[in-house]
Amino acid sequence: MGGMPLPSDLPRRRDVLRAGAAFAALPWIAPGPLDALARVARDDDEAAPRLPSVLFVLSDSHRAETLGCSGDAQVKTPRFDAFAQDGLRLSSMLSNTPLCRPYRACLMSGMLGHVNGVLTNDTERNDAFDGRQWTPPDGIATLATLLDAGGYRCGYVGKWHLGNVAVDPGPMRLGFDADWAVGAKPVHDYAHWRYCTGAGKDDVVTGGGRFRPDMEADLALSVLERHRDADEPCFCVLSWGPPHDPLEPPPGFRRKPGSIDPPPNVVSAEARKYAHDALPGYYGLVEALDHSFGRLLDELDRRGLSDDTLVIYTSDHGNQMGSHDLLGKEMPYDGSTRVPFLARWKGRFAKGRVETSPCCAIDILPTLLGLVGLPVPAGLHGRDLSALLLDAPDATRRERVLLAGYETNVVPWPGWRGLHTGRHLYAERPDGPWMLFDGESDPWQMHDLLGDEPDLAKQMHEQLRAELAAVGDDWTTG
Repeated sequence: MGGMPLPSDLPRRRDVLRAGAAFAALPWIAPGPLDALARVARDDDEAAPRLPSVLFVLSDSHRAETLGCSGDAQVKTPRFDAFAQDGLRLSSMLSNTPLCRPYRACLMSGMLGHVNGVLTNDTERNDAFDGRQWTPPDGIATLATLLDAGGYRCGYVGKWHLGNVAVDPGPMRLGFDADWAVGAKPVHDYAHWRYCTGAGKDDVVTGGGRFRPDMEADLALSVLERHRDADEPCFCVLSWGPPHDPLEPPPGFRRKPGSIDPPPNVVSAEARKYAHDALPGYYGLVEALDHSFGRLLDELDRRGLSDDTLVIYTSDHGNQMGSHDLLGKEMPYDGSTRVPFLARWKGRFAKGRVETSPCCAIDILPTLLGLVGLPVPAGLHGRDLSALLLDAPDATRRERVLLAGYETNVVPWPGWRGLHTGRHLYAERPDGPWMLFDGESDPWQMHDLLGDEPDLAKQMHEQLRAELAAVGDDWTTG
């Protein structure tokens, strides 16, 4: 099952949405016939608690370590840090497949790539991708479709990366039928933009002259405010492009080459030269996002939206940035897989709490459903960790997270598989064990323990095999 099908005669209207002088108007979709059906359960129970709105802010390529609250003294992220103190931080949030498109399919489905059909960014490897669009396999319901059925109006702003963006409401939007302002190529031009709001030739809006995440934040705020005024709970994804390259921060956030000391796991002369030149731009983009995020929070306060909105900030994957003498992502190392996860729900989440147990992308769908009191589908790979986020006394924790890189530049098809316990990282290639690190004694993952800890390696190998069998991944090693 893909997104919820909508009738072809769904009525439409246009509301003017202003988000700066460059953004003139966006078409929004009027409530359709299925809205009444989707809301029967809620409307039948007049005593049901009010559903919170949810603002899910997703950046691209932000590794967890590049935050002040994660211990990096070289980056200036006062608003992210204060937000973490006002809510909670998951310090071991992991991207199951650290690559843009596979992460997004994991997020939207709660399933790993060998089942959701998205293994790589390359559409030829993706069974559920026809070259234009991800179509979830039968039996997989998407996050927005499930939330819509539970009474939410779902909107999407920013980078999509799951297929064609010039689409009207229907299955290709995967449930985001209420609001749609999705970036068309080039999605990583941070001073100009081009958005599709529908399938028509007039449903394209272009502009420039501002830092793109600021403009996108304005759109998301307007989405939340409009549904609040209509007394409708809203789920809005705000998907930012930075700090993905190009590493060109806006004015006021540009640093000089060499102004950031690389971490100790950037070893070779070539990697250090790259880090010398690239890290200042990367840090500048993170700091610009920090400013944009702070502005977003201030506007939530000013518009009276903060108290009834669950706000989450996370990223799809990290970036090696020269660590382990590698560029890009797709690796088992924490530089690729570990991402920020900051969340605030006023009156519900304990302030300043740091949870260290491992969590991952496929957990987000069931956890969000659990947090807002909606049913969680059976058979998901992801787990409902809502009790853990709410710090319930009976909350259970994950012991490990399954990681996969199905086809990478370093390990060709069928790629590598790994386990992360929050402390230990273990990974295998098709020819056998590949790496084993203890993040507690070796946070930069520089001392491989495969030769020193054979018993631990054997234990992790057996656990990996058990996890693969449990999810039906038939990847094998010698």
